[in-house]
Amino acid sequence: MIGENEGLLTVQLKEQERTAWLRRRRRTTVSTIVARVLLVVLFIAAWEFLSGRVIDPFFVTSPSAVLRQTIKWIHSGTLWYHLQFTLIELSLGYVLGAVTALTAAFVLGLLVFFYEVVEPLVLVLYSIPAIALGPLIIMWLGIGLWPKVLLTAFFVFFIIFMNTIRAIRNVDPELITVARTLGAPRGTIIRKVIVPAILPYVLISLGIAVPDAVVGAVVSEFIASYRGIAFLIALSSTKYNTAGVFAALIVLALVVVALNVSVSFITRTLARKTAGMA
Repeated sequence: MIGENEGLLTVQLKEQERTAWLRRRRRTTVSTIVARVLLVVLFIAAWEFLSGRVIDPFFVTSPSAVLRQTIKWIHSGTLWYHLQFTLIELSLGYVLGAVTALTAAFVLGLLVFFYEVVEPLVLVLYSIPAIALGPLIIMWLGIGLWPKVLLTAFFVFFIIFMNTIRAIRNVDPELITVARTLGAPRGTIIRKVIVPAILPYVLISLGIAVPDAVVGAVVSEFIASYRGIAFLIALSSTKYNTAGVFAALIVLALVVVALNVSVSFITRTLARKTAGMA
């Protein structure tokens, strides 16, 4: 009876500690969000005040001018017309790059000898700046959608591939040996040992690759395009429309934030499902 009471008391104390920790974390999260919002508001207010007084608005414009330009583009449909193409390019490129990177990393990571053979070629391709391939891909495939998707996928591929292949090769071999000793088949070893061990690195690399997908789409549009946010930036620049340039850049920043939130949600969901299957 005494042992049962002590065990129940321990469980209650752990639950209280967990509840207190969750409350502290919630308060910290709220405080962080409030501080970030205040920082952005102060920055915008200072920018608006200094523009025209200290800063030349021709070069740096002002938040109010950026807002007016954005509203103008929204009403005319210009913003959505160009934004949709950039979103399609970076979304397809991100998915293509991530899927091919994970597939290649698993295949090469499990086939050790084959990876040792092709590793020099992989490192050579990894050392080539992705932006340098842009003109070549455009020259081969034109200025349509898929050249931009491929270039975006190239930006994404090596970030995820290199992190995943290193994670697979760094899995504790003793865990694999124990699983084999217990008679676990290859599929079970992959699902129960390798995947849980590399999952944190894969999820981190998926998040890191999001900004690179945006960079890939924007770079490909800068190289050769007649539509997209990068084209809108270039068009505004040629017309000396500084507010338009800033408006398009802010839209890109918001896209990166939205995509990061979406990818974080998806990766957390996958992590929970994988943990439940383990």
